[in-house]
Amino acid sequence: MKKEEKRYPDEKVRRLTAYGLLAAIVTVLTLFVSVPLPISSEAAYLNAGDAAVYASAYVLGPVGGAVVSAAGSALADVLHGGMIYVPATFVIKGLMALVCGLLLKRLRGAAPFIAGIIMPAGYFAYECLLYGSAAALAGVWGNLVQYAFGSAAGLLIFSALKRAGVVMFGKGRLSRE
Repeated sequence: MKKEEKRYPDEKVRRLTAYGLLAAIVTVLTLFVSVPLPISSEAAYLNAGDAAVYASAYVLGPVGGAVVSAAGSALADVLHGGMIYVPATFVIKGLMALVCGLLLKRLRGAAPFIAGIIMPAGYFAYECLLYGSAAALAGVWGNLVQYAFGSAAGLLIFSALKRAGVVMFGKGRLSRE
């Protein structure tokens, strides 16, 4: 019994560490692995953050991936100076990871492409509220490019994680099969 008691806190610490690490990876990849997009009049940029969103869903499952992705992506908006987008990003990226995680076991490679469509649709809806539909339409192209890039990168990440032996939905820890 004492062995079980000792192991439980270690598991909790391990899970919390995985959540924090993955949230930080989402933030860093969104901020620093990015390229500005010249196809939009606004400050749109192509970034690798969505790949980390999908990786979080793969490793932590739907709910854990949603928590990590929402927090990490929203923090990236704060640090990038896009405070007006923080609420939308929190919801949109969280939903992307949640849906991806829910679809992963059944649809594997299609999951990021299906879940990713939430991003351009969500930002379009949010920008319609902020700026009106005509102005929101101008941002759709940049979001569609980010959607395609992020979904394809997510698919590559799934393959790399599987080859590395990382178990899908590893219950919050980076486990090996």
